[in-house]
Amino acid sequence: MYKAVLVDDEDFDLMGLQRLIPWESLGIDIVFSTNKPLAVVDYIRNHKIDILISDIKMPVMSGLELAQLSLQLHPGLKTVFISGYQDFEYAKQALKLKADGYILKPVDDDEIVATLQTVVEGLDARPKEEGDASLEDFEFIRNDFLLHLLEGTIDDVTLTAFLRKYPIEISFHKAHAVIIEVDGTAKKGKVTEADSFEHVFSLVKDYAADRAIGLICRLSPNQIGMIYTGEPDQLENGLNHLLDEIRGKSSYTVTIAYGHLAEPISCLPDSFREARELIACKMFLGKNRIIPPGAPQQLVVKETKDVNAILDQLFTAITDYMLVQICDVIEELFENVRGYAEPGKVYHFSTHVISRLEGYLNTAGESINSLTDWKDGGFADVERFETIDDIKSWLRRTAFELSEIMYMKKQKRTWKLLPEIECYVRTHLSGEITIKNAAVRFAYSPNHFGVLFKEQVGMSFNDFVVKERMNRAKQLLESPQLKVYEIAEEVGYNSLTYFSRTFREMFGMTPGDYRKQG
Repeated sequence: MYKAVLVDDEDFDLMGLQRLIPWESLGIDIVFSTNKPLAVVDYIRNHKIDILISDIKMPVMSGLELAQLSLQLHPGLKTVFISGYQDFEYAKQALKLKADGYILKPVDDDEIVATLQTVVEGLDARPKEEGDASLEDFEFIRNDFLLHLLEGTIDDVTLTAFLRKYPIEISFHKAHAVIIEVDGTAKKGKVTEADSFEHVFSLVKDYAADRAIGLICRLSPNQIGMIYTGEPDQLENGLNHLLDEIRGKSSYTVTIAYGHLAEPISCLPDSFREARELIACKMFLGKNRIIPPGAPQQLVVKETKDVNAILDQLFTAITDYMLVQICDVIEELFENVRGYAEPGKVYHFSTHVISRLEGYLNTAGESINSLTDWKDGGFADVERFETIDDIKSWLRRTAFELSEIMYMKKQKRTWKLLPEIECYVRTHLSGEITIKNAAVRFAYSPNHFGVLFKEQVGMSFNDFVVKERMNRAKQLLESPQLKVYEIAEEVGYNSLTYFSRTFREMFGMTPGDYRKQG
């Protein structure tokens, strides 16, 4: 597989390219995709790539500038430009860079596939031996070699020739294939922050080297491969120590899966395929743990129940403010997916659940747009969840927020915390007051807090803060000993101009005029 980087400052175009092009069948692996050209610069400085596919006109750095820098770092790089600007100057500059493709938006799928096929053919036609690799390139070569070894895509003749040229010790005769996946990373082409992954990779590399237990390589932007060559009976113990090491020295956790012992070593690809299947079980078994062979047998398939009937129970519990029942029903609901063989089916099931929830709320005359996570995409971005427990946790929190909002509307009761919140604002007028800080102070999410506050007070939290500050300013203006700028600072304004403008907008006169009329 050739490694490619995809960059387009338009999120919609970027998503379309990620999902609509048959990358795998083309022999291309999108190892990094982003809408920020500078993020690509950081990535290519630390990773070897074969193809750069970039929009031409982007803010901060153009695709042409990005390609020039990329070619300096990787002289054999293939470049494909995509542009919505039918300007000859762009095409002319792209030709000067010897671009391998220039495609106009809107992108025609067949055209880009044909262009990429030509690029891949060009890469395939490169001489196998291109001279001695520099020390700087050695890590890339070593990584690719270990990946081929795990995948079983290197023959004995090539293996012997490679080992004669590069100093990699593989004197082992048996090994386990291990996959280490960084938790908390997004799916479908999105990657963890490069510096965070690099830190975890460094920890794993040092751990393996210090204990002489195997060789590691990069599998993807969030996965590390290991050929474990230590004592087989020490494997579980060693991997548990590695988990503790990463927990203690980084803000990330990892999930580790390993295959059966490969003996002889020619069986290593079978162990690797097993490890890949096991790491997919993270969706069902949870993260921040080790998944050994046989772990999927822990999954107990219960009798499938009528999902729609369970959803009706969930909606009733939300409407009636029955929080304990909400938890019970959600547990029952997701028992239906324990026997699914693929994470993709879980995502499909979850999308169905949230679609039904949207329909129910629309029927009830409610809106979900103000909920905590919905403004960031809600379940439209369902694949950001890595495990069933993540999905259940999100759904519980969402159901609780909805239930409380609907209950308060129905009962028209006063929010018990409102007097405390108003007191909090009035005693902090001279400092910084944000809805985020206030929400944390009273144990709410910012969006949920904002919805409840506006429901009770009839104005947004920020408008309430401004009103209280201006009312306090009026009181202070009655004291002639205080200067106007001192009053501005007393009610939380560092800018006298901004304070005066806000005061005038609220009361129809400047602070000075208000003081004079008094």
